Amino acid sequence: MSADHALETTESDHFVVHVVRGKNAEIRVSSVELMQPDMRNRYSFRTPRALNELFVKELADALDSALRRFERDARILSMPDFRVQVPGLVLGGLRLLSTRLEDGTDAIMVRVREYVGSIKSAFRFDHAMSLESSCVRERIAVEVLKDIVNPLLDILSIAKEAPPEVLRSNSDALNRQLRRMGARQEELSFYTGMLQRYIAGCREDAENNRLPGPAENRRLFSGH
Repeated sequence: MSADHALETTESDHFVVHVVRGKNAEIRVSSVELMQPDMRNRYSFRTPRALNELFVKELADALDSALRRFERDARILSMPDFRVQVPGLVLGGLRLLSTRLEDGTDAIMVRVREYVGSIKSAFRFDHAMSLESSCVRERIAVEVLKDIVNPLLDILSIAKEAPPEVLRSNSDALNRQLRRMGARQEELSFYTGMLQRYIAGCREDAENNRLPGPAENRRLFSGH
């Protein structure tokens, strides 16, 4: 059984890194998978690559740290608080699953729960392999709007200028909506946090890369 077939991805996966960990604890990436509802791209390497050869430093360091925490005899490790931000991309949530191969090495599937932005920003090579980043942003934004804004609008439509007897007669519906939102509070906080980080990162990138205005251009060319 090969490392890439030891563990299977699921429909909920969006970005998966397949890793082989040798008996000497050396970590190599055998393949990566990028998924959207209507497509799935897999990039396999004839010679497995080191994390820092494949990913930008921030992500390589974060994944290395997570994998070092993953004990050799463990089979599952969840890291819901995992966050990595690089220019143009935010990744959040991590789940590691491992299986022992016949030669004694470990095949580890590193599942990134969600990302916002352009996934090409994660890689050191071949930026042409990116998925359409706008689709990723819009999908998460739609989820947040659907699961947070719509229930709030339903509640407001019931409560707006309603006499007390109407509110009392609709109390069960209101409570159901509140319980439904409460049950998904952690998930919704995760999505909104991802969007907030991405937007803040875009603003910071724009400020760092801001082109000089007319007055600044005059100073640059005049030497004053």
